[in-house]
Amino acid sequence: MKTTRRAFGALTVALLASTAFADDNKVTLRMSTPASETDQRSVSLAEVFAPAVAEFATYEPHYNASLIAQGSELESIASGDLEMSITSAQELAQFFPEFSIFATGYVHQDAAHQVAVFNDALMDGFKAKAEAELDVKLLSVMYLGRRHVNLRQTKDELTVTNPADLAELRNLRKKPIWFPS
Repeated sequence: MKTTRRAFGALTVALLASTAFADDNKVTLRMSTPASETDQRSVSLAEVFAPAVAEFATYEPHYNASLIAQGSELESIASGDLEMSITSAQELAQFFPEFSIFATGYVHQDAAHQVAVFNDALMDGFKAKAEAELDVKLLSVMYLGRRHVNLRQTKDELTVTNPADLAELRNLRKKPIWFPS
């Protein structure tokens, strides 16, 4: 995978506005994520973000929820125990239900549309609320690809590219799986 500025721009990163300074007057940016070191977002942060901030900050990644438990990152940022995290609309919706609209399938047409929505004035209120109430600054969005649906059918039997394609499931319904007791 080639990491580009575009790949980095596709990250959702929550960053605490006030960070602790190290002895060398560099800011230490501890990033906690449940993702692995090889996750595309982790790689982009290490290869693009870290060098971009190296002059004034030390980027310190912690993978596999080894620093902060998964689901606790936003609270840790709000309390000052963490500087950065990769978060999602689902996690933000736990604090602000209105964010759940961005976790709905097929809301965004593609990566460019998702970035356009995030950068639109429509998002200003959402971003301001996260910053005012959690002390979290939303920097960018991540695009993880098209939605996928796991079915028993093969691609030859059913290819789902939009919600209407799921109507075919009624015609292709197979015998239920039986588990012996």
